[in-house]
Amino acid sequence: MLYEYMVRSKLPPYEVYKLHQKVMDVVCGGGQGLNTEASRPLWRSMADGSGGSMLLVRSSQPPLGKVTQIKEQMFSLEPGQLCKFNCRLNLSARVWVDHPLKARGVKKVERSLGPEEVQPWFRQLLSGSGMALQNAAIVSQSRVSLKRNHFINAADILFIARIVDPALAEVAYQRGIGRKKAFGFGLLL
Repeated sequence: MLYEYMVRSKLPPYEVYKLHQKVMDVVCGGGQGLNTEASRPLWRSMADGSGGSMLLVRSSQPPLGKVTQIKEQMFSLEPGQLCKFNCRLNLSARVWVDHPLKARGVKKVERSLGPEEVQPWFRQLLSGSGMALQNAAIVSQSRVSLKRNHFINAADILFIARIVDPALAEVAYQRGIGRKKAFGFGLLL
C-alpha cells in the first residue's frame, strides 16, 4: 500500500528542501523505528500559486502526524507497458579520484554530469529500476543551493519508459530513483 498526501508550506519551492526533516517527523516520527530505506518518504515541492509551496509526499507507511487528505493506493505495472513519468533528478555521479592522503590512494567524490553524459547516465539509472528508456526531455534545469559552496544540479525530466521488470519498477515508484531523495529528488510522477 502506498500513501500520498499534500503538506503545505509558506516557503517558496526553491527553499522547501529545508523542510525535509519536518516531513520525516510527520511521516515516520523523525526516524524513530520506521526510518528505513523501505519506509522513508519521498516528497517533491510545487508552487501553490500564492508564493508558498505544496509538498507531495509518498510513503509506504501512513503518516504519524495529522494530515487532512490521504490517498491510499495499490500500484502495479505490467511487462512491456509504456509509462510516461516526470521526475526531478540530481544530475551528478560519484566518481573515484586520486587522493595521496587516503590509504588506497583514491577517494569518492560527487561530480556534476556534462550535457553529453546525461542520457547514458539516465538510461543506466532506469535500467537498474526495471525500465527501458524510450524517450526523454529535460524540461527545466536549476541549481539548488544547500549551503555556502554546496549545491545540487537539478533537472526536471519528462520521459517515456517501457517496463522490463515490474517488481523493480514498482520499487522505483515507491522509493524513488537517483540520489538526494531527502532534498525532494527522485519521486516519479
